[in-house]
Amino acid sequence: MKICFWGDVAGALRGKTNGGGELQIALLAKALAISGHEVVIIDPFSNESFVTAEGVKLFSVPDFNKGYRGLRLFGYRLPALWKIFREQKADYYYIRMRFYLHLIPYFAAKRTGGKLIQAIASDLDVLGSGIKFKYAYKANFDLWDYLTVRLPSDLVFSYLLKKSDLVLLQHSGQKVRSTSKNGKVVIFPNIINSRKPTIVGDVPGDYFIHVGTLSILKGADKLYQLIKSLDRKHTFIIVGQPRDSKSKAIFKNLAEMENVVLKGRLDHNETMQLISNAKALINTSYYEGFPNIFLEAWSAGVPVISLKVNPGDIFNKFDLGICCEGDLEKMKVYMESDETIHFDRDKSISYVCDFHDFNTAGERFFNIINNA
Repeated sequence: MKICFWGDVAGALRGKTNGGGELQIALLAKALAISGHEVVIIDPFSNESFVTAEGVKLFSVPDFNKGYRGLRLFGYRLPALWKIFREQKADYYYIRMRFYLHLIPYFAAKRTGGKLIQAIASDLDVLGSGIKFKYAYKANFDLWDYLTVRLPSDLVFSYLLKKSDLVLLQHSGQKVRSTSKNGKVVIFPNIINSRKPTIVGDVPGDYFIHVGTLSILKGADKLYQLIKSLDRKHTFIIVGQPRDSKSKAIFKNLAEMENVVLKGRLDHNETMQLISNAKALINTSYYEGFPNIFLEAWSAGVPVISLKVNPGDIFNKFDLGICCEGDLEKMKVYMESDETIHFDRDKSISYVCDFHDFNTAGERFFNIINNA
């Protein structure tokens, strides 16, 4: 089987992840290559082409940034992308996240006889335009960007849902309202590669940790309210940086609190060391998909305390922490009760191995393809 991926994935392949979607593409690509499949990634944002140790071939796109902004899309970008995608003649073209240029791999699949796989990257992908605007676009709104990138990307995403041969959900809570009559919708859980050992102390550290970009979508406002309401004896470590103007103001307020330690952006190893020794990972997002950071915490035996995000009702099915159903007061009470002391680390590690393990991802994905 030959499968062609697309995206800003070069960094994730080399251990420098830009985001959760890119990380999942990189992990799946490596898993499939290890399983013996031919895997290529088209990355127009990479300065060079290369082949990973696993055998994943990444191709940069010549002339992608040539020409003047606004004109180069039609003069250089679209012709260059069409040429390189068509040349792949892949059995499957895999797209993830919302981007109007996903039309190119779709038409390449139609031309070469391949099939299109659309993977859902976030719960927000399958929700209405009003919710997308409120939580994803409003805080950093730019009319030109919205009209030329965001809106076209949302429209193309909805169109391709109807045209895809296979739609991959992250969990059972994601509902796709409309797909093609011939398209199949299945669940393929996010992957985590937890082979590298993490040093964990015998006793969890006396702090809670929040990891990820601070934005209104990620609940930066709720995070500030939560920390402000808790007793100052509770220490919080925050890894990540603010994205929008409102979150930047919140970040400054957090910096003035004596029980908050702002770490900024850290590499993966440093982040995992902090997670592994925390009392719990906290999450105050309004919407996510299946957060990679949840898997990172559970793979290290650390519970998750989530304000709202509960992918596929997972907190009620497995002993992985708690979802507070959007109730900030409930979250506060739970954190102050020190319930996490009684958390069974082995159960969460077993859960990750059973459902999200990198080592079985290639086989699981191939079985889905065969059944589809």
